[in-house]
Amino acid sequence: MILDQPITPSSFDPPHQTKLRSVILPHMTAAKIARLEPKMHSVCRELIASFKDQGHCDMIADFARKYPIAVFSDLFGLPPERREEFRILAETFLHGDPDARAAAWTSIRDIIQDELDQRRSSPREDMLSGIANGQIDGEPVESDVAINLASTVFLGGLDTLPSNIGWAFPYLAEHPDQRHQLLDDPSIAAAAAEEFLRTYPSVPRGGGLVTRDAHFHGIDLHAGDRVVALTSAANRDSAQFEEPMSVRFDRKVNRHLAFSGGAHRCLGAHLARHELEVALQEWHAAIPDYRVAPNTNFTYHGGMVFAIERLPLEWDI
Repeated sequence: MILDQPITPSSFDPPHQTKLRSVILPHMTAAKIARLEPKMHSVCRELIASFKDQGHCDMIADFARKYPIAVFSDLFGLPPERREEFRILAETFLHGDPDARAAAWTSIRDIIQDELDQRRSSPREDMLSGIANGQIDGEPVESDVAINLASTVFLGGLDTLPSNIGWAFPYLAEHPDQRHQLLDDPSIAAAAAEEFLRTYPSVPRGGGLVTRDAHFHGIDLHAGDRVVALTSAANRDSAQFEEPMSVRFDRKVNRHLAFSGGAHRCLGAHLARHELEVALQEWHAAIPDYRVAPNTNFTYHGGMVFAIERLPLEWDI
């Protein structure tokens, strides 16, 4: 086992899971995320400016993996001087070999523990302070629970947004008509982001425990069985979506399950939507025409998040 504690709160079901979520939810509201939007725009512009004049980049390494941590670190409360250190540790944990991942997880937890200890004596207006001084059933959140909760919440968005970007931009590179829809009307970026989330969800499945014996579509299920639902298939259900296999920016209703649903709905849904929308706007404002580099052989990684490893793009300068 790499993790010496369960991933919280997604490892639990209500009512305990609901109590864990209540510590985080006040920091992930739509209003709180909306206040991050200027930061999203400035981070995007800065990153794009760093490689725009080269005429090429690896969209994943040079943009998609740097963008979310730069945005979220202020909301989370990570000190700017530790941001790069933490980013490298997070990438090692998400993509390294087992031994490297184990060492990175230990280092991440140590950093988080130090920050939580500081917030207990000197709270600030950030998520770490909310976790450090949070309560469950009227009692302070236990230290180990707080460390693991903070660590896993931070890591949660660092691989999903690069996956979202990694699927959206090759599609746009190869579909100039829809790319030019974004160029002609940047206001449709929110609808485009929603459609890419539906079509290419970064987390294609969700799991849970059976709570009672049941017979479902010819299968006997027993209390305690673990089941996996392919939620990505539901996103292409013809009973819910007209032309479900097509990417359409004009959908009036888009009730997809990219963020799961119910008690396990992703805490970071508002953040992910805004980040992808802003990325679409800022990239196309700066680099309207681009292409996937010739002879690119795509490789992928799976596990919990399904993503493209590298995305070499190029454009004329």
